[in-house]
Amino acid sequence: MLEYKGYHAEYTFDAEDNYYTGRLYGIRDLVMFGGETEEELKADFYDAVEDYLEYCKDIGKEPNREKKSNDLDVRVNSDLYQSLAAASKNSKETFNSFIEKILADYVSKTA
Repeated sequence: MLEYKGYHAEYTFDAEDNYYTGRLYGIRDLVMFGGETEEELKADFYDAVEDYLEYCKDIGKEPNREKKSNDLDVRVNSDLYQSLAAASKNSKETFNSFIEKILADYVSKTA
């Protein structure tokens, strides 16, 4: 496993092609790198992270970051999502704060 500037990557070695390939994980964007030796692989990994950060800066996009262990992705139908978004707006809370309170309330009532 490789780590640089908070980004992590895994890599594999293809014995047939005699080539290492890797990609950043934990982010939505696809960032790949490679090399014929582990040293080349590491150098290309560092360059790939730097290029990714520079690209995001150039286009005004916030770079993806790895999810933290306390991040939670939940998919709900669009009607429920719209209702939750409207309710959080009416409560003058951020969406995340609003959802966290709903979940905490539910857990406290069922625990």
